[in-house]
Amino acid sequence: MAFSAQAGAGSARVDAIKGGAAQCSTDGVTWNEVKKGAVLSPGATVKTDSMGLVDLYLAKNGPYVRLTPDTTLTLSTLNIESGVGETIVTTEMDLKAGTIQGVVNKMSAASKYTVATPVGVVHITGTKYQVSARGEFSVKEGQGSMVYNAPGATAPTDFQVRAGYTFEPTLNNNKGGLIETLPSVTEEITVAANELGGAMPAGEVAVPYRPTPTWATIDRPFAPPGQKNSFTPFDLPPVFNPTTVYQPPQGGGE
Repeated sequence: MAFSAQAGAGSARVDAIKGGAAQCSTDGVTWNEVKKGAVLSPGATVKTDSMGLVDLYLAKNGPYVRLTPDTTLTLSTLNIESGVGETIVTTEMDLKAGTIQGVVNKMSAASKYTVATPVGVVHITGTKYQVSARGEFSVKEGQGSMVYNAPGATAPTDFQVRAGYTFEPTLNNNKGGLIETLPSVTEEITVAANELGGAMPAGEVAVPYRPTPTWATIDRPFAPPGQKNSFTPFDLPPVFNPTTVYQPPQGGGE
């Protein structure tokens, strides 16, 4: 029997931009502002500023990816090959900095969804996930793996990551290992999945995204005196008012 197939390149549509701004480049040299509704082709690189968040819709190549603040992501490959009885999808992304969250539909056995990081390559098969450029890989639903290049190792190590667990590269003297996913990370993935169109579990309510206050950001860029820093505005943290009058407890207690 002859196998008839149609191959084509996918694309990514910018569904939302929140909190700040983002830029896009096709050559790594010229950068242009990203706007809602823009369609990005394979090879495009998107980067968010320190307050920006971008939601991408990849259709069959995802369908959803969220770039958090200070993230740089290249859409290396977005291929779709439709044949008789099977659709083969190839999604390859390069996470150069920051963190992404995503929702991936169940794919055929021949399909591939990978996220390359500076320390290894994440392979995902139908899941809700979070990946950082530092190498952390968390799975909320589904499963995936991290092929980790440990410092000084002669060959990469393949770590299988199931739902509820996180691959952490700093464990075992930087040889990598698995831990249970922190509740805060699980919440971040849940919020992203709900807002990106993932199924909302019964009884859960999506919390709208709010960028981290700049005073709480450890590596917030420093603006020298006299220079206005429009890229990362400075917000004062909450401060206890020392003029508040102390009222001792009633009833004769000390």
